[in-house]
Amino acid sequence: MNAAMIPFATALITVVIETLILALAGYRTRIFIAACALINLATNLTLNAALSFTGESYFQFLLPAELAVVLIEWAVLSLVADHGHPVRLFSWPSLRLFLFVLLANIVTFTIGVVLTLTYDY
Repeated sequence: MNAAMIPFATALITVVIETLILALAGYRTRIFIAACALINLATNLTLNAALSFTGESYFQFLLPAELAVVLIEWAVLSLVADHGHPVRLFSWPSLRLFLFVLLANIVTFTIGVVLTLTYDY
């Protein structure tokens, strides 16, 4: 695979896996699926671009940046989680969404680590 295509391939994998996890959790409206795909694409490409400039400090920024991604995705998806209507933050539906967003990010983060350790780009 062309090295220039790797960020887009990883973003696509992230979008598919995280959207699938949230759909399996019951978040299946068209607006939610679209918002999920778009926010995941945006956060993945932004995070990877930002981390590419960290150099030796990569691991120092990785976990705080991943946490920021989880919070951003949760906030955005909270706006459309209830059939296109916002859910109240800090309510059970919001906490449930947060936990599934966190789970989806842990899964894709783990896959990314495994792929990075397995394949030398």
